[in-house]
Amino acid sequence: MNINYTKQQIKYYQNYPIKGVEYIDLNPIYKNPKARNILVEDCIRLIKNIEFDYFALIESRGFLIGSILADKLEKGIILLRSKKNRLPGKIFTVKHKLEYGEAIMQVQEGTGKVLIFDDVLATGGTANGAFKVLNKAGYIPIFSLFLAELSQFKTICDTPHKSSMIL
Repeated sequence: MNINYTKQQIKYYQNYPIKGVEYIDLNPIYKNPKARNILVEDCIRLIKNIEFDYFALIESRGFLIGSILADKLEKGIILLRSKKNRLPGKIFTVKHKLEYGEAIMQVQEGTGKVLIFDDVLATGGTANGAFKVLNKAGYIPIFSLFLAELSQFKTICDTPHKSSMIL
């Protein structure tokens, strides 16, 4: 199976969601079982030697493939929510920067080694927000995995990381 097949499924939209931003639409991959399976198998290959307890999945696009990975690898899931007050119990919040704005991230309190997972790595703002909120909540973020990394940005990521595709 070839990751290039999967890359060919991606669509690009200029000036979305705001002017000057190129949106990378991975939805065609999610719709195509062959492309999705190639991507999942490539992600598993990239993290097969990493020991961790949970996938920390970033809302909302990280939930999709991240849930499949957690199921296949028999790992727990921690939800990182970007919508305020959507988690019960003791929660922790951080503010973080995006390539085109600011956002918040929340997570429930807990412990264990986590692998942060999201669809796209651009500047690293969201991944670093995840790292900070997970630490604050009691977890140990040890690694990050992304479906795609955007080569046009200077990326700063607080954890070691890998990406299935470089775009």
